Amino acid sequence: MSIALEEEGAYQSLQIVLQDAFGVVIGEGRNHAILAKLKPVISEFSLDSLEALVTELHKPGSSDIKNSVLQAITAHEDAWFAPKELFRLLDDYLLADMLDSGRSNYRIWVIGSGAGQLPYSLAMNIHQAMKQTHAKTKVIIEATDISDSFVEMAAKGMFDPASMEGISDASRNKYMEEKSGLWQVNDDIRSMIKFSTCSLVDDIENRGHYDLIICLNVLLYFSVPVKANLLDSFARLLDPSGILVAGLNEPVLAQNSNFDMVRHESGIFYRQRAR
Repeated sequence: MSIALEEEGAYQSLQIVLQDAFGVVIGEGRNHAILAKLKPVISEFSLDSLEALVTELHKPGSSDIKNSVLQAITAHEDAWFAPKELFRLLDDYLLADMLDSGRSNYRIWVIGSGAGQLPYSLAMNIHQAMKQTHAKTKVIIEATDISDSFVEMAAKGMFDPASMEGISDASRNKYMEEKSGLWQVNDDIRSMIKFSTCSLVDDIENRGHYDLIICLNVLLYFSVPVKANLLDSFARLLDPSGILVAGLNEPVLAQNSNFDMVRHESGIFYRQRAR
């Protein structure tokens, strides 16, 4: 099925719908990229054009298709132990605080967990460090995505060979088991992660408190007011001196005064400002 790239009117209508419904901004000049991301959604809902998709988005009770559109637009490539900057920061800085002998627990929120490679990779690194240091900290990773199907798939911890890019043989053999041509994450790692659905445009204030929030390449899609509100919420959800890790192209300080930028040799992150 092909989508007519000349549907400029439908694309402009899509821009309006997404900004009104979610505060998501998709600029001009991204038509080809956005349409490519939306092709699977158009097929999933048995539509034949971008214009038909926009018509469905205008209908009452269209939350399923809206969520699918939002997930498709904000989704990023899933790979193991990526981005490398995050895992360097984890190894060189975050783990020492996380597994400090004075800590009894540590909560992490991974936003936009996709198929699960990122939270599982984090859990593998943390589990290995805990074994090496004999740490007693209880680390819980809450991994969320807007897509029910992605959450269900990620929670199973089953991966085909094509989705194993980036994982070393050592990590794969230590933390996964081959079953009928698929790779299953073991129970030790799966027990560290709680997968659930979550839309950032809904109320997120009741999620409890976190020590670390990882929100990579998500904020950049939202309008300035929505982004500012989300950063306010993150600041309230973080425990004192809690840490926010955002994408390299997602300026935080320009939108929020609750964080201080920390330039560590392994990467940049944001620490909740003392009040």
